[in-house]
Amino acid sequence: MMILLRWWWWCGLVLFLSGCNLSETPSQTPLPAAANTPKLVVAWVEAGNLMVWQQGETLPRRVASGGVVRPYIAPDGQQVAFTRGPNGAPDSLWMVDINGTAEQKLVGDGSPSRYREGQMQIGDVVWYDNTILYLNTLAQATPAFKPVNELYRANTRTREVALLLNPGEGGRISISPDKQQIAVVYHGTYGRQDGRIRVIDPLAQSDPVDLLYFIGVASGSHLAFYPEVYWLPDSSAVLAAIPDADLIYSDTAAADEVPLTRLWRLPVATPSDRELIGSVRASFFGLPRWSNDASQMTYVQRQPGTNDFTVLLANTSGEATTPYLSGEAGTLEQPTWIPASTQFFYTLSNAGSVYRGALDTDATPLSPEVVFTPLFVSTDMFVFATPAAVAADGVQLRYARLGEASQPIGSTPKIPLFDARLIIESS
Repeated sequence: MMILLRWWWWCGLVLFLSGCNLSETPSQTPLPAAANTPKLVVAWVEAGNLMVWQQGETLPRRVASGGVVRPYIAPDGQQVAFTRGPNGAPDSLWMVDINGTAEQKLVGDGSPSRYREGQMQIGDVVWYDNTILYLNTLAQATPAFKPVNELYRANTRTREVALLLNPGEGGRISISPDKQQIAVVYHGTYGRQDGRIRVIDPLAQSDPVDLLYFIGVASGSHLAFYPEVYWLPDSSAVLAAIPDADLIYSDTAAADEVPLTRLWRLPVATPSDRELIGSVRASFFGLPRWSNDASQMTYVQRQPGTNDFTVLLANTSGEATTPYLSGEAGTLEQPTWIPASTQFFYTLSNAGSVYRGALDTDATPLSPEVVFTPLFVSTDMFVFATPAAVAADGVQLRYARLGEASQPIGSTPKIPLFDARLIIESS
């Protein structure tokens, strides 16, 4: 299947089957420059065990054993939240410090009161600060677990888990840069119920504020469609690209017949001032993505009646378009923006061939090595998996700064689920 389709399938799988974090990649948020020494912390799953490595240490350490599904490192790098469950089903949420002590279950049977392991799973897990995180859950359904679209606030110090938004009132979680608001996105139901983007304060002391309602979008499968939201750097508004409800069924149409994807600017303080800032004719499998400063965007168009795709760059409102990449299905991937940067990375031609680019800049390889699942922890440092040496089995986790040689972190039997943080330590 083509890479773009695999990308969409992976996003859906992550939400409904593996309970991964579907917010705006919170662990990739770069820390501000500081005079103190930065330290990289990486956590990954190896054979059901949770491994942690800290820059300056020679070997990783195992900090939790058995049934671990996915890790989420706290902002200060001192704790790791992780999901756990049988056969890769994330049906409980746990905490442990990076030394492997003070392990505790945070969400499981009876906590919160309506939660039942096996019948429910963990969905989004998003750190707010070093003590608080937000989460939602999935419920057993046919043919797969489906999102409950609620919102919980968990305190890792007191172990309290409080319901802030009831089922159907919450959704995917995205915390504003200033941490004063939380955007939650509800998917709606194609042909039956509208989707919704709203914001809530972190303590839910005031009623949620609805920013936008949109017609439920068809996904062509049992997976629900959630539009991504992109916070402006000053936290004053979010940007969202809302496709036509039937876009997936028109992906091979002539260019001027592809339904428009509308681009919205949704101010938080004055929701009635929502603004339709533009529109583009994007493929369902390459919807607009804005850079962190919201000055640029990428999206994908399919050439009519072919398996050829083009990645385009544009300004905030989808204008001043520039073709950047073209290729057949299976050889091309929509770029991912590097945090706090107007550069991006993408896979081209072969799996593991990752390039870095920017507007009016020639593409360069991200690394001389084969690169899988790169995760940027700052504007110039990233963690990735790469095949081990010919004489060895499995893969290695490594890290590198742009333009510099990579350094080893640890070896694993296969490409793992991992998280990474660049921590600024006080001297």
